[in-house]
Amino acid sequence: MTPAQKDGDPEAKGYSQGYEYFGVALNFTIAILLFGAGGWFLDGWVHTRPLFAIIGAFVGGFAGFMSIYYRVKRDTAAKGGEGRRRGGE
Repeated sequence: MTPAQKDGDPEAKGYSQGYEYFGVALNFTIAILLFGAGGWFLDGWVHTRPLFAIIGAFVGGFAGFMSIYYRVKRDTAAKGGEGRRRGGE
């Protein structure tokens, strides 16, 4: 933690949250690219050109989405569920 974050500087906190969101987006992108590339190499080996590359991209997209889902779920639970609407409250 930097001294600015310890002092509770809202601008410093905003930058750290921005980098966290950038990391999530990068994780999603890399998952799609790696699974798509793995499918592309498998297509070259089996000679079924676009089939496994497309399947790999979709599997990577699903894996990236699930990574985001569990990250949001964990962060929400760590904050005590604040921001969650409950019926009638």
